[in-house]
Amino acid sequence: MGELVEIFPFAFGVLLGVAWSRFGDPRARRVPWGVACILLGAFATFASGEWRESPLYFLFDIGLVAVVSVATTLGMAYWQRRRGRISFDYP
Repeated sequence: MGELVEIFPFAFGVLLGVAWSRFGDPRARRVPWGVACILLGAFATFASGEWRESPLYFLFDIGLVAVVSVATTLGMAYWQRRRGRISFDYP
């Protein structure tokens, strides 16, 4: 089970990145994105039990969620431009 929980930061980052790019302008949602990165990263650290070894794992998992979500958002923007879509916003 320990190996399975290591995927939480990556999965949370992808889900957060998709949601962040899907719902409106990412620049307008920086504070909620930051809070979500902190909460999801902290949850990933608690779920894996790494917080018992060192509190630095909080920083690692929070950073991992943030980096993966930004990479996912940039990938989604690239994909949208390649497909000819401007955005997901509908009039």
